[in-house]
Amino acid sequence: MTALDRPRPGLVVLLAFVLTLAGHFTLTRAGLDIPVVNDVRVPLFLILLLCLVLEAHQVGPCPAKGGQALLGILLLFGYQGLSVLWVPPGSVTGPGLGDLCAITGLLVVYFNLAAWDRDRVTEMTFKMFYVAAWIYFLAGAVGLGRSVTGRWAAFGGGPNVFIRIMIMGVFTSFYMYLRSGDKLIWLAPIPVFLFGAIASGSRGGLISLGITIAVALLAIRPRFNLDRIAKPLVLMVAMTAIMVVTAGPSIADFVRTRFLEGTVEQGYTSDRDVLYQMALQIFWQRPLLGTGMNGFHTIADLGAGESYVHNLPLSVAAEGGFVGLALLALAWLSLWHAYTAVPKSERSLEARFAAYCGIFMGATSLFSGDYYDARLMWIFLLLAVVRPAPAPAPLPR
Repeated sequence: MTALDRPRPGLVVLLAFVLTLAGHFTLTRAGLDIPVVNDVRVPLFLILLLCLVLEAHQVGPCPAKGGQALLGILLLFGYQGLSVLWVPPGSVTGPGLGDLCAITGLLVVYFNLAAWDRDRVTEMTFKMFYVAAWIYFLAGAVGLGRSVTGRWAAFGGGPNVFIRIMIMGVFTSFYMYLRSGDKLIWLAPIPVFLFGAIASGSRGGLISLGITIAVALLAIRPRFNLDRIAKPLVLMVAMTAIMVVTAGPSIADFVRTRFLEGTVEQGYTSDRDVLYQMALQIFWQRPLLGTGMNGFHTIADLGAGESYVHNLPLSVAAEGGFVGLALLALAWLSLWHAYTAVPKSERSLEARFAAYCGIFMGATSLFSGDYYDARLMWIFLLLAVVRPAPAPAPLPR
């Protein structure tokens, strides 16, 4: 069976997306208590893996290019799992190991999907994120999940999760605009999603968006054609003005207190400076191997609410030492090498957008989240580099 003859992925991509988006969601948030399946990842993973096996049997072998990037990531995860052997007494490692296994499972699934039909899988994933962004925005707009401070959130994910979905709405809207042949209708939601991003109050998410835009501009170095951007620019300005006039007053006080007074005037950092300083201190105390999985929480003893550093490299440094940092750098370098090995002219639109989405998710991991919250970074970067291998040339007769 050739690549053109193979059935196109569908249900498996949907299940993988739902499982990825679910995060740490448990049934207890919905008022249910069912042993074993309280963590929705358990039943969803069983269904996903069963569907993947059935689909793989139907599709047949799918050789891939860029697979060395997955090996670099798995080396990091393997070392982090091994680090439970030297954790401090009293450390709780079960949830962390479960998260590592879950991320590994997701990456294996997405690797196989990318080897099957990377561009189709990425396109479907972007479309589902576009729909999810609208659902999250509407939920946040009506107040479902909004925090007591007024920060927008939805479905128990918290403001830092909310802004990631909002910015994915921005990226996917722009992707749909380019893929549709520059149909302006796809740009209209961008100011809406940016409004939701600001309403989340996530300063790290907004900084991460700025970092991603800067990286994209440096990589692309676009030549601005005024005739081409005039209509999109007018549309964006008009939509932004409508959002500011109609919905701006509802969050004006929140923006003033969160961004101007809290951040600029008072220098409020949500205790990130304390967490970062403690992580560095622990790193210098155990520089080679670190404290082991979840050792930061045990040694720092900052209370039940502060179980992780909210910064991926610093967390790896504190709990994995120099070895962990070296493996993290190796994982990123292997992804970079696999991406740059493809000539620019041969990189699909899906691969390029997956790369920038991965960069954004990686930037957010500098300000919030634990190891499992970095899963979207690894998934998008993997989708950017793994692709079906070209069919071998037929042997001459």
